[in-house]
Amino acid sequence: MHGGRLDATRVLGEVLQMSCLPLQIRVSLIYLVGLFSVPEGVSGDYSGLILRKIAEMPRSGVYASYRKDLPEGQRLRDLEQTVGDLGAALKVGPGGKLKVNPSAADKLSFCSSATYLLFCDVVAELQREGIVPSDRQLSRELADVGEREKVIAGKMDGVGIFGHWNADGPGTAMLFHRLGLGRNLYGLEHARPGDFLKIFWNENIGKGEKGHLVVFLGMNSAGNAVQVWSSNLKNSDGSSGYGTMWVEKERIKRAVLSRLEHPENLHRWLKFSNSEKTSDYLVRIRQTGSTGEEMKRAVGAIDFP
Repeated sequence: MHGGRLDATRVLGEVLQMSCLPLQIRVSLIYLVGLFSVPEGVSGDYSGLILRKIAEMPRSGVYASYRKDLPEGQRLRDLEQTVGDLGAALKVGPGGKLKVNPSAADKLSFCSSATYLLFCDVVAELQREGIVPSDRQLSRELADVGEREKVIAGKMDGVGIFGHWNADGPGTAMLFHRLGLGRNLYGLEHARPGDFLKIFWNENIGKGEKGHLVVFLGMNSAGNAVQVWSSNLKNSDGSSGYGTMWVEKERIKRAVLSRLEHPENLHRWLKFSNSEKTSDYLVRIRQTGSTGEEMKRAVGAIDFP
């Protein structure tokens, strides 16, 4: 204990390494530790809800990717079907509330589809609680993931809510910044379980980028690896698709964290004009790339060296 709070880093490291425990139990333990490790006076922290919703997400399935083993005209099949399945899982329900059916997207997934499904499930819960407005137009735009062919071709990067989330570069962070959903942090020093995390595997941002969008769960006791949840090529249990995996910190070239703190500000999206619903930065960097400093300025990221 320190100052009446749990030594969260140490406890989480021990919990995360309990590989004998099922994922749902480990996530529940992480959630409980997180409740006691949030600094006093901090409000508007929805990390606990995010962690609880992870336990309700699908398990495993197939990590969708480009299929070189198929005839040329069918190689994008799994990726495009993933977008279709995500759209089928998101509907507008009674009273204008977002209705999320995770089982409709339980077969195929990729990182941004899995984390967006989770995000929308969190939003739907907050609509039921009256924290996020149950506005039919807002729910409709959250559920609109775009035409599958255009999405996979990158033509929808930065366009619309999912177009922000799914974009190369700091897509989720840009959405958080523009709507005031919460802080963006650069680096892993102040990561907390439940933070959305964009991992950059190489130095490129946008053009030429290789990245992965996940939820941060914690760090091991040695402090040299992080555990994340997403749709992964290979999970820790050997499966692919929805699940958890460990990532050695030395593999991570850049990291941008987005912490959900003000989901009620989603309504600001409805005040945008049609042109404002497109991020010029996210559209541009597919062609030009971006520097790290420009990216941090664009998303208002707090820099922790």
